[in-house]
Amino acid sequence: MTNSVLFQSGSVYRNGKLEDLDLQVDGEKISNIDTNLSPKTNTFRVSLKGKKLYPGFINSHDHLLASYLPKVGGNEKHKSWLSYDNLYKSSGVFAERQQVDPEILYYLGAYKNLFAGVTTVFDHIPHQVQNPFRGILPVKLISDYTIAHSVGNYSLGWGEGPALEYRMAEHAGLPFVTHLGEGLDDDSKQSLRQLEKMDALGGHSVLVHCLPFGPREVEKILEKGASVVWCPTSNLHIFGKTTNIKLFLDMGVNVCLGTDYSASGSVNLLEELKTAKSIYFGLYGEELPESTLLKMITENPRKAFRLGNPDALMPGLSADLLVVNDDKNKSEITVSDLSWKHIDLVVIDGYPIYGSEEYKSLFLHFGLETEELSIDGKIKLVAGSPKKLLKQVSDSVGYKKSLAFLPNF
Repeated sequence: MTNSVLFQSGSVYRNGKLEDLDLQVDGEKISNIDTNLSPKTNTFRVSLKGKKLYPGFINSHDHLLASYLPKVGGNEKHKSWLSYDNLYKSSGVFAERQQVDPEILYYLGAYKNLFAGVTTVFDHIPHQVQNPFRGILPVKLISDYTIAHSVGNYSLGWGEGPALEYRMAEHAGLPFVTHLGEGLDDDSKQSLRQLEKMDALGGHSVLVHCLPFGPREVEKILEKGASVVWCPTSNLHIFGKTTNIKLFLDMGVNVCLGTDYSASGSVNLLEELKTAKSIYFGLYGEELPESTLLKMITENPRKAFRLGNPDALMPGLSADLLVVNDDKNKSEITVSDLSWKHIDLVVIDGYPIYGSEEYKSLFLHFGLETEELSIDGKIKLVAGSPKKLLKQVSDSVGYKKSLAFLPNF
């Protein structure tokens, strides 16, 4: 029998604003959104009064295989990604990480994202590395894409080369994803021109970083209809500066937000939102609107990665939902202030995966086994066992390991 859940009296994000609505889920899909919906027979009812219901957040750039800490570097600033990568690969942190099984690292990265309200992650890695972990993690991986590591003299040999990978993306209606302009050196500055010469710059392109680009390059990206992923925390850690993001936004480029990997990036997407807000004000003396930030982690990545209707809360679409309890005005969008304690419930494909203790009966309704953890004195329930996962890490490295992107178990 198909599970049926009615979320009632929430402030639901639709058409760019929060509205008082009910949302019906049948099986894995949203079936109805309206006011005062009547529950069907055998429908499980969940009251969201005083809470907000958003589409599940999307982290547009991560490397889950590198879900490990502490961060490396930060004092010395680099001109290219390669010099930082050499530093990282020669570090004790990397050597320790290599003792941990890749599947455990993938699960660590998945929980890192889940606890931050993320339901979908773009894990930038060749398909053959990611394939074993698709469909088994507590978050979704975007699995349909073509890829290049980067464009330039130091590019790693991911995929079949940008030209062919882009043509395959066009043919199959997929995103073509690559790091671009990941540095301040001449190689980075020329990378957009090289990509264009390869006929790999267009509406299917998702360009990560774009650090040294100015008005001419941004105009070209806009003209070609490409999307950009901004990773300010990682940019600042490695290079000491970030993209001129106001230029991209003012010109109308589709901008997404990503954490990048743990070695240089933010603890999680919630921290990345805070950084983005702070950096923007520091650079430009203006507030980055909360509605813009929300679009960077919901609608914009749905466009960039071709995930269907940009408005994720629509009947017929997957029920990937985030309930937030932030004690703010019910019509006020405020995502940059969110922390772990505000993530009230995460639903993926209609199933509760993580949430507050008050949803215990919902987890039981689905027959899901959960583990309890405490965040800021509040009991949370999560499918699976991140505590066991962290113990496996400790056993692998030979001492009790803690990771800032997981709660302190």
